Amino acid sequence: MYKNLLFILLAGVVACNSAGEKSANSPDSFLSYSAKVDTGIMTEGAPPVNPEAVPDTVRVEGDFNGDGNWDSAYGVLYRKAMEKEGQDEYVIRFSNPDIKPLVKGFGEIRLINEGDLNSDGRDDISVYQAPLHGCTYVMSSWAFTKNGWKQVTDPWLVYNGCNYLSDEDLQNRIVLEDGIVYYYQEDPNDEHLTLVKKEMVIK
Repeated sequence: MYKNLLFILLAGVVACNSAGEKSANSPDSFLSYSAKVDTGIMTEGAPPVNPEAVPDTVRVEGDFNGDGNWDSAYGVLYRKAMEKEGQDEYVIRFSNPDIKPLVKGFGEIRLINEGDLNSDGRDDISVYQAPLHGCTYVMSSWAFTKNGWKQVTDPWLVYNGCNYLSDEDLQNRIVLEDGIVYYYQEDPNDEHLTLVKKEMVIK
């Protein structure tokens, strides 16, 4: 009898472990489960010793859901490229499990806390994302709402000339002055890529 009971308990433990491993490794569970985040921080200098070595994980902090507490946002490598010339896929996850992940798709990402761009009492995030080829990156800004993440600006291009942009450079690309949001973009027709200040429409 004791042997039978022991066998049943052992079988139950194995079954639970197997189910847990399968669930934890599935893409859907990866996006919904944010307690076991990758807490690696970008430690490269500006510019890094190897400009091609962009870290898999970047972190910023802020009050993204307006509850008065600071949360951490992690740009995490979600899925490795299947082809040699393909791109890895990234997702933004949060230390607070109540904040839904933000799927950013293909291309390495870096995150910027922009403060409150749309005056909703919450910090907003900009994402600086690498292209598949070339040197033209994409910036987009996002706000967390009760329905999930909302893009609050149209995406815009960063013509960085294949040069590394420091955290400070990225932070200064969007500014809030007298209640108006502006962004700085390179003039692609200028060989020196002079930055031009433009007003940004907030949705």
